[in-house]
Order: sequence, then C-alpha cells, then structure tokens
Amino acid sequence: MTAANHYRYKKLKTVLKRLPHAMLFLAPAAVALILYKVLPQFPEFSEKVFSRGIFRLIGIPLGFVTSRLGVSLTEIAVVLALPAFVAYVAVFTRKLVRSQNRKSIVIKHLKAIGWSLSFLLLMYMLMHGINFFRLPASTLLELDTSQKSPELLQQLCIDLAKKATLERENLSENADGCTILSQSLNKTLKIAGDGYKAIDYRYKFLKGAVARAKPVRLSHWWSYTGISGMYMPVFAEANINIDQPDSAIPATAAHELAHTRGFAREDECNFFACLTCFHHPSADYRYSGTLMAYIYCSNALYSYDEELWETARDYCSKGVLRDINQRNQYWKQFEGKVQKTSEKINNSFIQSHGVEDGVLSYNRIVELLLAYYEKEGLPVASG
Repeated sequence: MTAANHYRYKKLKTVLKRLPHAMLFLAPAAVALILYKVLPQFPEFSEKVFSRGIFRLIGIPLGFVTSRLGVSLTEIAVVLALPAFVAYVAVFTRKLVRSQNRKSIVIKHLKAIGWSLSFLLLMYMLMHGINFFRLPASTLLELDTSQKSPELLQQLCIDLAKKATLERENLSENADGCTILSQSLNKTLKIAGDGYKAIDYRYKFLKGAVARAKPVRLSHWWSYTGISGMYMPVFAEANINIDQPDSAIPATAAHELAHTRGFAREDECNFFACLTCFHHPSADYRYSGTLMAYIYCSNALYSYDEELWETARDYCSKGVLRDINQRNQYWKQFEGKVQKTSEKINNSFIQSHGVEDGVLSYNRIVELLLAYYEKEGLPVASG
C-alpha cells in the first residue's frame, strides 16, 4: 500500500468511527418512524401505553401551561417564521463570510437544523400521530356502528332539527336574522372545555387540562384554505377560525379540544364535539353542536333519499335554516385554488396515517351519531 493510499484509508476509518456520533441527531426521527410503522399493528398497546400514558404525561402539563395564555402561540410562530428565517440566514451568512473554517460553520448549523427537525417530528408523533393508532371511539364507547336503516337516520335528523330549533330560542340574532354569540368571543372560547367536564366522569379518557380554545386574529385570510380550526401538537393548542359564522365557532372549539384529549381521527373529534356540546351548560355550545350534528346527518340523508330529507328538514325553524345558509354562503366566497390545494394537502396528510378515505372521513361522524342515538338517544333540549 502506497503512502497516499494508506493516508486515505486512515482518513476514511476516522470518518466511519465518527459517523454514529455525527448522525445522532437522526435518533429522535428514527424513533418516530418506528412508532409510525409499528403502532398501527397494536391498537390496544397504543391506547394504554401512548394515548393514555405518554401522551397525557406530556400533553396535560404542556396544555395546562399554554392554555393559560389567551393568545395563539401557533399564530405568533407562523407570523414570526419568515422574519426569523431571514434573520437566521443573515446571521449565518455573516458568520460564514468572517470565518476561517467555513466547513465547520456549515456542519454546525446543519446539525442544529437536523436536531430541531428530528425533535419536532418525534414531538409530533407523541403529541398527535400516535393517537391515530389508538382504539376506535366506537370501541371505547361500546357503540355498534354497523349499517343502520334510513328510517333511523331520518328520525335522528328530525330529533336534531327539533333540538336545534329549541336550543336556538335561547340565543340572539343579528340584523340578518342569524345567530350571534350570547357573550364575548373570548369568554365563549374560554369555556370550551366545560362540555368535556360535564361528561368526563363517565368517559374518563376525555379528561384533560386544556379548557380554552385560542382565537386566530388572521382568520379571514385563513378562511381561504377552507380550514375552520387547527390543533398544534407542539403547543397542545386548539386554534379557532373566528371569522366564520358565530353558529359554527363553539362546535369548532369543541372539535379542536378533542385533539387535546388524545383523539386524532377527524370523525371522532367531530363526534366528541357534538357529544360534549349536547351536555354543555352554555346554549351557544348546545346549539352549535346540535347544528353540526344535524348538518352532517342531513347531508347523509339527502344523498340517500331526497324525500326523507325534505320531511326531516321541515322540522327546522326558519332561523336554523338561515344559519345553515349563512355558513354555506360564508365558505362559498373563499372557494378557489388555495382552498383546493389546502384540501389536497389535508387529504394526503390524513391518508398517510392509515385513514384511507382522507377528508371524507369527517363524514363518518354519522355512523357514530347513529350508533350513539340508537343506544343512548339525545339529551333533552333546554329551550
């Protein structure tokens, strides 16, 4: 072996020895990937060890701290992201120009970025991703979600229409005859967790520390994505689009709080939003949750039999129908490429977690509502 080859061999050997330490930043991401691949095969283990164990161990204290703040940390992070990135690039470039060892500077910054991304991926899995793999809500609630008759669906729609009509009598209207919140927006969002408190003695897996939802001040622009709410795992934070009609805000808040309780599937969060709103002490929440349930069930009935749908629809008051129309008109104004792109991204994201029907899974709330209705009925309206 020549002296040159011997030198190259020693250098390669040194690099290989250092490689495990240099790649250590991939460890959190590797753990996240293992969890992503393995946990779907063991839902009972995921339920006990992660969703009711590690998730709560991290999420409850984190959510308790972040929910004390009335502002959205998620919105602040998004707004500051671009200037922070520009500032980082400027500082990095300045160091690079002044440094005599540019290679060392690049490696150091790449490691820092690698550690950050790797940790965030693991944090996401522990605070949200693993909850896609827990036991289904139907199992936890002992509900029979087998196919039900269209007559049962129609009766559920009728009862929901009656309940929504009665609950709405407790609320005020704006000049257009549409529902408005009975108290300030901040007070409304602050009591989002009261519906969970009303039933968590019975369903202990719904206990949690996050009691309030956070208003997003840039909500009007956010509406172009078609998104009404968002859970941020890193902060255990429920963020709400406050530009949407008042009749939708409480149920949206209850939906996002379901994520903070360890549920990731959208249909289940929709169901728990309705269930907790049914039992909420506030008429705003009771009406909003009932209206959400009615809209989903009514749409399902319409796709099956238009005549059955029309019969059920006749039980809605004119005020309820105005609120439904207001919601439809609100979202219609934001239709476009941005909303379609956002829906495609959301659809791919949901499918990547084993939910084959993607965004259509939101509609599976009807199965849960029917099963619950058949077993428990609906709480009596307070109108």
